[in-house]
Amino acid sequence: MPELPEVETIRRGLVKRVLNKTIERVEVRCKRIILRPRPVELERALAHQSIKEIGRRGKFLLFETNDYKLLIHLGMTGQLTFWDKTQKDDNDFFVHPLTGLQKARQHAVDKHTHVSFYFTDGNALHYRDIRQFGKWRLYRPDEFEQAKEFWQLGLEPFSPDYTWKKFLMQFDGRKLKIKSLLLDQSFVAGVGNIYADEALFEAGIHPERLVGSLKDEEKRKLFRAISRVLRRGLKYGGTSFQNYLNATGEAGRNQERLKVYGREGEKCRRCKDAIIRIIVSQRSSHLCPKCQSRR
Repeated sequence: MPELPEVETIRRGLVKRVLNKTIERVEVRCKRIILRPRPVELERALAHQSIKEIGRRGKFLLFETNDYKLLIHLGMTGQLTFWDKTQKDDNDFFVHPLTGLQKARQHAVDKHTHVSFYFTDGNALHYRDIRQFGKWRLYRPDEFEQAKEFWQLGLEPFSPDYTWKKFLMQFDGRKLKIKSLLLDQSFVAGVGNIYADEALFEAGIHPERLVGSLKDEEKRKLFRAISRVLRRGLKYGGTSFQNYLNATGEAGRNQERLKVYGREGEKCRRCKDAIIRIIVSQRSSHLCPKCQSRR
């Protein structure tokens, strides 16, 4: 699933390519993607609208047009890619040595392309989603307070609100394992399995530690580690293992710099012990048992 660095990378790419473009028409090919309103109503509403702003909150993208706010969650396999009319389509798959199968840089509409924006200048924006877990919601500005999934998000790591004091307050009343807490979007928005594992490793915290057992010193290490691993992910264009591509259809490069995630059986980059994988709250967690003790 695309996490904060991947979604922010997509956002920045889209800002360069579709901001201020006018949508001539919208084509929805998979109705289950559109949660509100009905697909035909979304097509009608966004026709002739201009994209005025593209924002992000956690793992959500927020498109603002003349009259609407479009909230998009990419789910597990969602890809938003710009289609350039001056470029030739390449429908061949290429294999990245670390990430496996990835889609071509620019592709024509296929059976997994579920929504398309066709712009008045002849270019397009395609939403491709193999597993169809992505969700689109369209609101008028005066309806946006109904977007509970947006307003219930926790601290935004790249904003001035991400302070040590506010981070510490987020632990109040929490009685669960630290890995489970990191995956809770009401705690820190945008952190998923990849960056939770990476942050816990950098902070030296075992993912099964109970929140109540953490000392303030450990929480401060985690506070800094979360910001650090997310910014590193953004710097290298996101992490690609299976489906994540940026706005121009390219894979990220951060997977080559991961310390624990996806490295089961490989040597720890710090102590040379083997990285292991365990299950925490029904989710895979990667760690170094020596660097992240259960103390």
